[in-house]
This record gives sequence, structure tokens and C-alpha cells, in this order.
Amino acid sequence: MNSTNGTAVCIIEANPDVSGTGIRVSIYALALGGRILQFLISQIARPEDCREFRSAVDSALGVQGLALLCTAIYQTFRHQLTLFHAICVIHLLALLGISVVSQGQYQGLGPRRVFTIIAITVISGAAFVAFNAYVWATAPTFGSQPDCNSSTVYVVFGVSIPATGPVFRWLIIATLSIIPVGFLIGLTCAAPCIGLLCYLKRKHDLGPMSTWETTPNPSQVENPRVSQWVGMLSMVGFSIYAVVSLEQTISRNNIGEQEREWTFGQILPVFVLLGVVNELTNMFLAHLDRKAAGVATAGRSGNRGSGDSAREGTELISSA
Repeated sequence: MNSTNGTAVCIIEANPDVSGTGIRVSIYALALGGRILQFLISQIARPEDCREFRSAVDSALGVQGLALLCTAIYQTFRHQLTLFHAICVIHLLALLGISVVSQGQYQGLGPRRVFTIIAITVISGAAFVAFNAYVWATAPTFGSQPDCNSSTVYVVFGVSIPATGPVFRWLIIATLSIIPVGFLIGLTCAAPCIGLLCYLKRKHDLGPMSTWETTPNPSQVENPRVSQWVGMLSMVGFSIYAVVSLEQTISRNNIGEQEREWTFGQILPVFVLLGVVNELTNMFLAHLDRKAAGVATAGRSGNRGSGDSAREGTELISSA
């Protein structure tokens, strides 16, 4: 506690490995810059290259988000995480996501792989929802500095809201409760449909489900460029809002000076960006190689055509 003009001010302990400058810079660059690059690449590159780059960005985001979530849960169990830093983690996870995406395009998407992907997605999503709900449900007494919780604020659309306010907290918890309820309803409705499709496939030999095609209604076909622009603008707009909101939250709370120091845990996530830069570089070099190979092939075809014409001319002169 520090005293300012006779008023006690609670200083939140610094935890730069959770919300330090390096952590935030790497996440902002991946979430905002990665999505802009995905859109630009989709306009100029081959669809295969675009999918590969998107997979690399999504993998980097998801793995970093999963690591941040696991770190926050571990520190929560050891009473090393403050309410302020827990809120920062939740906010950053909204930018990162926690999906684990395979970068390899492996053939054979069978039931074992599908169930594994579903299990990982469900477990990671359940961990995020449980951590989120626990933080807000126990906000008044949460963490290693419960005395500072009453002065901790969370900025929403520029408005500072007390993090321990009951209306705000339980509104978030009620919103979070929709996720598992919706999942159970969707699973209950999907299970009979999947069973029916498997039965029809076995009985009538309809072929692999991946080959089932339907003829789209021309009136329902959307312009892909319009949907790409709308998707890019919405994601970039959300990312900008999330970045500004988090920076306002950090600036409006009383945090220790060590929060701005660069530590080993902050430098490491910055190097995660090198993976995306490497993918972008390799994609550009592959484009140049394909272009050079195409020019060389066209040149050989032209030389071959000139040689054939010369031989035909020689044969005509000889026959004459």
C-alpha cells in the first residue's frame, strides 16, 4: 500500500511474464498483423499458399493462447496471480484463441483423428470457460492480493467498471453459462443426425461423406470478395478494440514499475513471430521460384518452336 495525499493506494504486484510489454507486443502483432496479412495474401497469392499461411498464423495464435491459459491456471492454483492479471489473461485469450491447429496437411481424416481434434477443442474450451467463470465468481477475494481487488477496474468501451461489481460480474457469468448449454443442445441434436447419416451410408452405399455435394442455389451464392472484406474488417475492428481496451485497462490501474521490464518470459514469445515471418518469406520465395520456372519453360518452348520451323524450312529447300 502506498499513501497519496493521506489516501491509501493499493499497488498491484508486477507480473511481466503474464501481461508485460513483450507478451502484449507479440500477441498484438500476431492477432492484428496476421489477420491483415492473411487478407492481403488471399488477394494476390494462390489458394494453396493462402491456406498454408493461415494455418501457420492460427497455429501460432492457438499455441500461445493455450500456453497463456495453462500458465494462468497454474499461477491461480499457487495463489500467484492477481485479479488484474487474470482479467488481462482473459482479455488476451479473446485475441489469441486456444485452438491447436495442425500445420501438416495429412491425408486420411478418419474417426480417430476427428475425435482427437474434437476432444482437444472441448477440453481447452472447457478449461477457458471454467477459468473465466471462476475468476469472475470469486473476484472480491480472488488471487494473491485480494485487498487490491476493490480498486481494480476493467475498461469496456472506454468506461472504467469496477471488476468486483456484482452486476457486471454475474452478467459475464450468465453469458458464459450459455456456452456449455449451447454445446449440450448442439450435441444432443447432432448425435441423432450423425447416426442417421452413418446408417444411410452403410445401407445405401452413398460413398464418403466428404464427396457429398449439393447444387447451390444461384440466388444464395455470395460474392467471395465481399465476404472476405467483411470478415477482414470485422476481425480487424474487434482486434483494434481489444488492444485499445486492454491498454486503457492497464493505464487506469495502479501497477508496479517492474511490469514494464523485459524478462526472459517476454522475450521468448517475441521470437514466436519469427515462425510467421519465416512462413511469409518462404511463400514469397516459392512464388519467385515458380515465376522463374514458368519463364524458363516458356523460353524453352519458344526455342523448340523456332528449331522446328528452321528444320521445316530446310526440308522444303532440299525437296525443291
